[in-house]
Amino acid sequence: MAETVETPAIVLDRIPYGEADLILHLLTRDHGLVAALARSARGSRRRFAGGVDLFVVADVRFRPAGARSSLALLAGAEPVRSFPGLYDHLDRMEAGQAMLMLARDLLRDAPAGESTFLRVVEALARLETAPPDRAPLEILGLAIALLCELGHPPVDESCPACGEAVGASGVVAVAPDGAMLCGRCAPAGAVRFSSSLLGGTAREVEAGPVPARADVLSLVAALVSGVLGRRWRLRMGTDT
Repeated sequence: MAETVETPAIVLDRIPYGEADLILHLLTRDHGLVAALARSARGSRRRFAGGVDLFVVADVRFRPAGARSSLALLAGAEPVRSFPGLYDHLDRMEAGQAMLMLARDLLRDAPAGESTFLRVVEALARLETAPPDRAPLEILGLAIALLCELGHPPVDESCPACGEAVGASGVVAVAPDGAMLCGRCAPAGAVRFSSSLLGGTAREVEAGPVPARADVLSLVAALVSGVLGRRWRLRMGTDT
């Protein structure tokens, strides 16, 4: 039997399984992304003491997946940090859920180490105190941070039409088909952004006007789609 390992982790996704179990996607500090089975996690609050809730950093113990199963087996989870401010406003809570989905999809087939884990935790901490109308910018900030971790910094992307850096003109555009172009090559109907949005988190662009949520999510989707090589979309709340 595999030895039990211990590491800080955060739940990215919870999938009900059977009558009382959960399948969890955990982003761990020391073992990357781990899919784990938490037996009776829905039937007993005592067993994992809130450590498998969303927006909680926990010290988890699990036995790694073996030859007979693709899932690790969660043995315990003790919460060490939470982000209660995310529940103070619907926009923050929805943005937090979007961050977890973003991390899950970007890191599913990619290596993730301690710095990646810390990026997600730090992003949730920033979101907890962010003005609600700027919550989507924190999603964008995390997307940029994770893409940089994976070796795909958006500021270095080239416009597919002219070959120049997408932010060279000071404007970045997302075409209706999801392609990201420089402002000069953008077709009619493209959503345009200041290239300063590719420079970092909402804290670094907070002096400017607040972009529309749909526009920010379109930019996030374009960035992630380009790396995944398939169309990817992030839905929040009433977005359709």
